[in-house]
Amino acid sequence: MGRSTHINKFIVFVLAWAGLTVLTACGGSAASTGWSGAALNADTLYFGGNEARVLALNSATGAFAWSFPSDKTLSSIYATPVIANDTIYVGGYDGVMRAIAANGTQRWQFPTEANLAVYGPIVPTALVVNNMVYYGDNLHNFYALDATTGAKKWQFPTQNKIWSSAVYDNGTLYFGSLDHNLYALDADTGALKWKTEAGGLIAGSPRVQDGVVYVGALNTLLAVDAATGSVKWTFKSPNPNEWIWAQPTVANGTVYFGSLTGNVYALDAATGDRRWTFPLASAAEIRSALVVDGDTGYFGASDQNVYAITLSNGQLKWKTADKALAGPIYTTPYLRDGILYIPVQGHNMYALNASDGSRKWCFDGSNHQACGN
Repeated sequence: MGRSTHINKFIVFVLAWAGLTVLTACGGSAASTGWSGAALNADTLYFGGNEARVLALNSATGAFAWSFPSDKTLSSIYATPVIANDTIYVGGYDGVMRAIAANGTQRWQFPTEANLAVYGPIVPTALVVNNMVYYGDNLHNFYALDATTGAKKWQFPTQNKIWSSAVYDNGTLYFGSLDHNLYALDADTGALKWKTEAGGLIAGSPRVQDGVVYVGALNTLLAVDAATGSVKWTFKSPNPNEWIWAQPTVANGTVYFGSLTGNVYALDAATGDRRWTFPLASAAEIRSALVVDGDTGYFGASDQNVYAITLSNGQLKWKTADKALAGPIYTTPYLRDGILYIPVQGHNMYALNASDGSRKWCFDGSNHQACGN
């Protein structure tokens, strides 16, 4: 028993260190990388390219419109751009949060000069609500900025890096940290309402639904009372390596989420009882949240495939041909009007038909042209 416990702890440590190393390697002279997702506004698609710039494309054709900035890179972009008030908000691994106009010009940035000794690299996607921008950084701090001016409203310290994006409900912000805690803060003041020890690193983002916060911590999914922070139930994988980084999706009284060992789970949202499991034959990592449309859930995986499954029974509807996409998928597809928009680790952005996964167009971010793969 003791030896097994030590081995499991060692495995967890190795996995944690590997994840930290991947992100740390994005700064300095290392090659630009990231896993930014896509966002749409009218007919324009925005995402953080692997060249560490924000790219804007025509969503119908994939034609290149502009990139930001033109004179430098943002070190790396892990955050997905967020669109609000005709403005694109995105944090960079250079530790700067930026507000960009629809024509690709900068409106403001915080801080006014990058200083990684004070303002850490930004991994999570910003939350923009009630004219405020909320996000955490790798120096353990969580920030609230004025969405119009970029002025800092307040700052809250945690004990470790924050990779988790925040969610908002009824005046409260919820997010996790690598310090093992799930936090609930007053959105106006930043005052701590409660924090709950989750039993492990929280790398992914929570989901709040009907007064319950659902979040993954290492190999456990927790359901936490949103008002009090008390744990309602937990679902723990017997495999200590089965980390849950994907943001849970809640629909039809069910919680859906994927794991880093290639399983998609459906749990009863009220009790945590398992309804079904969909295992990938490749056992690939699933960091993508499930995007729900009716009885269909869409997600991407590190095996370079996009999947569509039937949510009522966990059966496969379709998947893209093996490695039809030119890189692993670490972000969540964006679905609009029957089209899935998804960037891959590498340079390519794809638009796929949600009905069967066939390709509508592909954009190669390395040369800003249509791609062959």
